[in-house]
Amino acid sequence: MEPAPARSPRPQQDPARPQEPTMPPPETPSEGRQPSPSPSPTERAPASEEEFQFLRCQQCQAEAKCPKLLPCLHTLCSGCLEASGMQCPICQAPWPLGADTPALDNVFFESLQRRLSVYRQIVDAQAVCTRCKESADFWCFECEQLLCAKCFEAHQWFLKHEARPLAELRNQSVREFLDGTRKTNNIFCSNPNHRTPTLTSIYCRGCSKPLCCSCALLDSSHSELKCDISAEIQQRQEELDAMTQALQEQDSAFGAVHAQMHAAVGQLGRARAETEELIRERVRQVVAHVRAQERELLEAVDARYQRDYEEMASRLGRLDAVLQRIRTGSALVQRMKCYASDQEVLDMHGFLRQALCRLRQEEPQSLQAAVRTDGFDEFKVRLQDLSSCITQGKDAAVSKKASPEAASTPRDPIDVDLLPPPAHALTGPAQSSTH
Repeated sequence: MEPAPARSPRPQQDPARPQEPTMPPPETPSEGRQPSPSPSPTERAPASEEEFQFLRCQQCQAEAKCPKLLPCLHTLCSGCLEASGMQCPICQAPWPLGADTPALDNVFFESLQRRLSVYRQIVDAQAVCTRCKESADFWCFECEQLLCAKCFEAHQWFLKHEARPLAELRNQSVREFLDGTRKTNNIFCSNPNHRTPTLTSIYCRGCSKPLCCSCALLDSSHSELKCDISAEIQQRQEELDAMTQALQEQDSAFGAVHAQMHAAVGQLGRARAETEELIRERVRQVVAHVRAQERELLEAVDARYQRDYEEMASRLGRLDAVLQRIRTGSALVQRMKCYASDQEVLDMHGFLRQALCRLRQEEPQSLQAAVRTDGFDEFKVRLQDLSSCITQGKDAAVSKKASPEAASTPRDPIDVDLLPPPAHALTGPAQSSTH
């Protein structure tokens, strides 16, 4: 039975594109739009490089062994699929309820990996005959086997399949090789009772299976549902293309929302940065104000100390003078008692008596300085006012939450009422106590 003519090259579009995650955008957006015509023979793309990275497991990025296609259209190797539980490890999509199997054998990826492996062997001149393991010279497109010259002769004698020299294939690019090995219509009858696989071009839509001529004649219940398998494949491809075009519109809608979300995230980040900068600026202002208040309070305390110290030092000097006179007079009297003659006592008595009487008139009560430190209490009050002014934001926030009227009043949450010190504190030390 002659194979049906090959399909149009349009479905050759890169299948990796729809399986890439939509975020972030693909780094090579033109990858899926390349036309199927092959490049020039001098252009040779490496078979396992970036163009075919989509064949790797999308979770572990290793070469996918037994690749599985999930309902969310991600492809995993069997190991990652076993470890994934009941959801996709990439997009966290759960398996559909009621599905018998959560994944499908990705026969497309398996076939493409196998053909790429053959292409690597051919290009690297490492190809060996599938049968005798000698150096291969031909490739059979029907059997997908590498053949040496001797096995090729026997193979062609019995089967007469299409086979091409490896020297010719080495001049092809990877796309040319893969396009030539697609085997578009090499489909066999699905009847397991056949001893040898039978090529067919008949498809039963009632059985959803390809059937050979004999099986199709025996299946009388679906006679009106038989069709050419190429037409069935073309119809299915067109259906998938139509769904893909519909998805493009959905992609545009999701892309617009995606862009809006990105813009919202950017606005959120800018609002955060502006608020952080505002907080830092206001805190710097508060710190500068507190430092200024600190310097003012320290200078006022020092001025109060200097004033009171000078006054007390003056009084202390007067006390020292009186004490010295008392002790000097007492010592003089004692020495005269011990060493002065009677004439000397008579001569000096009057003068000493007047001096001691004046000294007796000195009263320590009139000279005592009230040693008080409560003159610094006003500075402690000012410090408490400053501390309360800074920390009152917490109480104010609580009050604002409790009061709807306060909550509706716009106010900068960073602003702090930095009240000036009391007027009496700026006019100098209090006129208290020491007079």
